[in-house]
Amino acid sequence: MYPFAVHLDPAWIALIGTLCGGIGLKILEHWLGRSKVKMDEASKFREELRTEITAGREEIKALESEVDKWKQEYYDLRDKYMALNVEYLSALEKIKKEAQNAQSKVTAPIDPTESV
Repeated sequence: MYPFAVHLDPAWIALIGTLCGGIGLKILEHWLGRSKVKMDEASKFREELRTEITAGREEIKALESEVDKWKQEYYDLRDKYMALNVEYLSALEKIKKEAQNAQSKVTAPIDPTESV
C-alpha cells in the first residue's frame, strides 16, 4: 500500500494519543486561563487605585483642616493687630494733644496779674 507506512503497535498509538491529548489540554487550559489572569490583574490594579484614592482623600481632608486652622489663626492675629493699631493711634492722638497743650502753655504770654 504505502511504502512509508510504519506498522505501530496499538500500545504505542495509545501512548502517543495520550501524550498529544494531554499537551493539547494544557495548551487549551493556558489559552482559556489567560483571560482570567487578565481579569485578576485588572481587579488588583483597580484595588490599588481605590487604595490610592482613599489615601489621597484622607490627605486632602487633613490638609483642609490644617488650612482652616491657619485661616483661623490668621484672622485672630489680624483682629488683634487691628485692635492694637486702633489703640496705638488713639494713644498717639492723645499724646499729640497733650504735647500741643504743653506747647501752648509754654508759648503763652505770662499774665502778671495771674498769681502763682
